[in-house]
Amino acid sequence: MEKIASIVLFSLVLTLVSPILGVAFGALAGWLVGLVFSTEILGFLHRIGVDTEGLTMWQLGAALGFIGGYLKTTVHKKD
Repeated sequence: MEKIASIVLFSLVLTLVSPILGVAFGALAGWLVGLVFSTEILGFLHRIGVDTEGLTMWQLGAALGFIGGYLKTTVHKKD
């Protein structure tokens, strides 16, 4: 029973906390990268068809961080 409870708790933490941390770190990384490369990255996205009107780099980083929070690989080790 203890093992099931720990698995459920781990699953909740993974599905709730990971995307929130992904958004926070993604926004920070997007802001830092945007200090130097914002026109190049947003220009590239505009050229490939992404509407970048009103989009800032921290918003782009936060969105990618949110998506990346759900796409993490989890390694399980059998004891």
